[in-house]
Amino acid sequence: MSSSTAEQDMSKLKNIVIVGGTSPHPILLSPLVRCTDEIFLASSAGQQLANYLTPNLPSSHRIILVDALDYAFWPIASLRAAVVPGWEKRITVPLTQETVFPKNSNHRLVVPNKVVELKENSIVLEKVFEGSNEIPFFKCILSTGAQQPSPMRPPAGSTKQAYHDTLIKTQGEIKQANKIVIIGGGAVGLEIAGEIRANYPDKSITIVHSSSHVLHPQASAPDPEGKAHSYSSPPTLPKLSITLEKLLADSNIDLILNDKVDIPAEQISPEDWSGSFGLQDGVKKVKLASGKVLEADYVFVSIGNRPNVGLVQQTDEKALISGMVGVDEYLRVISENSESSLTKNYYAIGDCCSTPGWKTYMGADYDAKGCSVNIINEIKGKALKKYVRPSLAAMMIPLGPEKGSGTLTFPVVGTWQVPGAMVRAAKGGNLLLDQLFYPRFKGEKKVTAGM
Repeated sequence: MSSSTAEQDMSKLKNIVIVGGTSPHPILLSPLVRCTDEIFLASSAGQQLANYLTPNLPSSHRIILVDALDYAFWPIASLRAAVVPGWEKRITVPLTQETVFPKNSNHRLVVPNKVVELKENSIVLEKVFEGSNEIPFFKCILSTGAQQPSPMRPPAGSTKQAYHDTLIKTQGEIKQANKIVIIGGGAVGLEIAGEIRANYPDKSITIVHSSSHVLHPQASAPDPEGKAHSYSSPPTLPKLSITLEKLLADSNIDLILNDKVDIPAEQISPEDWSGSFGLQDGVKKVKLASGKVLEADYVFVSIGNRPNVGLVQQTDEKALISGMVGVDEYLRVISENSESSLTKNYYAIGDCCSTPGWKTYMGADYDAKGCSVNIINEIKGKALKKYVRPSLAAMMIPLGPEKGSGTLTFPVVGTWQVPGAMVRAAKGGNLLLDQLFYPRFKGEKKVTAGM
């Protein structure tokens, strides 16, 4: 079959477009969202959705998976990769047709490419695909994740090698530092402190957290206007916070609670911290709201994430709720704008949308599975199924490979704390690379560490 004939055959297929990771949009205004234990992911929900759809789509339809990067990364292990040499190569995998989709598949991976516009029945790409910048679709699913600063995520538009270089640079800076101040006692702040301590027993490490305990034992406030589908992160188990605080003390990691770091707009004197993150040019004075002054030659910030909703904001700002893409009980995009172009054929899943519960890998996987059911139902002309996220949930906080604590939430019986040994076994050792990251790739080419 000639290539032109093949393209004509492809053009007859109905497209299910999945928009994965996209670069930050300049008009993004969404608020910071508190960190969770699993760290926000860019395109895991989208890739998982493709995995759930692939064996169930009729031959009349195909998946078009779009991502701004040509490699996938595993944020759950990014903090260790920022400290331990060699780990930078373990947390990235090439995004290729061969790693993502089965052999001879009609589905297509479009990378690296960016979606620059959302239309009612099509998306517009930055670069040409199959002879056009515009892809028509039957349904489009937004799975654009959230933003975090490097090293948790690659800098916008960076190549795999550039991301590796960034992690290697961070490894060297942390090795060089002696007095480390970590801003934020959420999961990211705790985990980076644990990784540094596990590798450098003599460095001074101080965490500054604005709440009365690490993590957030109280739920975040919902949308102030009380919108029906606004997002409110669940609280963490208070016992977990207390256990982690004890582990920090046992690890000689200082913890300052109920206080905030004053981030200056400019450097007042050479001795004062300028507000820059990372390795400093000498020991600087870091001032807190309470009047306390800390000394630091390395400053790490972990105070939140921004849902990556710039495309939706550009298209219809009224489709945003609590800074996230609003969705209904079927995971379809909703809007206060009755003329919105997003409410007929768009779904949203994962960290970018207002589905309830923790914004974790497990939550993204639940969303993907629930969305796949309704996409198939739409194709078959069947009634949609209301999405109810399963109550089974896990929160595992490793403090390096040997220490940590966590919780498991079960239906009916509620949330229970789990011993550190379970955290080490389930997550601390290889940070779920072999269990969740590499197996995510269902293509003909086997995925391994260091590809």
